[in-house]
Amino acid sequence: MFVDISEILMQKGGQTSFNLSADILPKDYKPNINEFLSPVKVEGTVSNTDGKFSLTAKGNVKALLSCNRCLKPVKYDIAFDIEEVYTNTGSEDEAETFTGSIIDISPVVRRSILFSLPMKVVCSEDCKGLCPVCGKDLNEGECGCDTSYINPKFESLRSLFKCDEEV
Repeated sequence: MFVDISEILMQKGGQTSFNLSADILPKDYKPNINEFLSPVKVEGTVSNTDGKFSLTAKGNVKALLSCNRCLKPVKYDIAFDIEEVYTNTGSEDEAETFTGSIIDISPVVRRSILFSLPMKVVCSEDCKGLCPVCGKDLNEGECGCDTSYINPKFESLRSLFKCDEEV
């Protein structure tokens, strides 16, 4: 995703708008995103302020994620905001750099999508997840496995969770 700023490159206070849309592959977003269901759309402006170029944009994309409990696919709308400063001199520590009159915003868009993902995705609030023994989807019914088994290596940790003891 490239923004052409040739019109405002030498014009202090200049501003240009852009509206971009691009198909991206989910391979850069694995394991968080299984598939993109729509192109990534980004709309915003770039302003020239004393040789620094301030980018402000909003974007969105529809994606297919996996439920963290049962692994079923979940459709999710990802909306993100971008505020970034670019410079072509390389003198600013806090600014992204570019050369010429084209700014590549793909890395910032990629970061913004990843930062906008939820910490936990569930297909429904009452999702029961998978059986830890056999892996059956517990939303479809009980499997009958004995889930009371505790690994002996962790038995000593049980004393930390007794309700009648003061910690």
